[in-house]
Amino acid sequence: MANSSKGVNPSRLIGTFGSKYLNVAAHTSVNAYAFIAQEDTELSVLLGGDASTAIATDDYLTAMSLGSVTLKQGALIQAPQGELFQSITIDYGALIVYK
Repeated sequence: MANSSKGVNPSRLIGTFGSKYLNVAAHTSVNAYAFIAQEDTELSVLLGGDASTAIATDDYLTAMSLGSVTLKQGALIQAPQGELFQSITIDYGALIVYK
């Protein structure tokens, strides 16, 4: 039976290429397709783009309406299909990013 849910595709949370804990700092070359807030977290930079180029061309804080938003612990944020988060600056809080 096919999964017709519009929720998170479980295969995207496997972290085939691992995961990494990020705390307060600017992080570059992240190459993550998703992240989960480990505590209440605020970001000031969230850039990314096409996974095949690994170049940050899109401002996801604006595109996903995440600017000045406190992500609550457990919040899951996924990059659009075929794209990756490249640069993340955490003002406070922590994330686990999935590669």
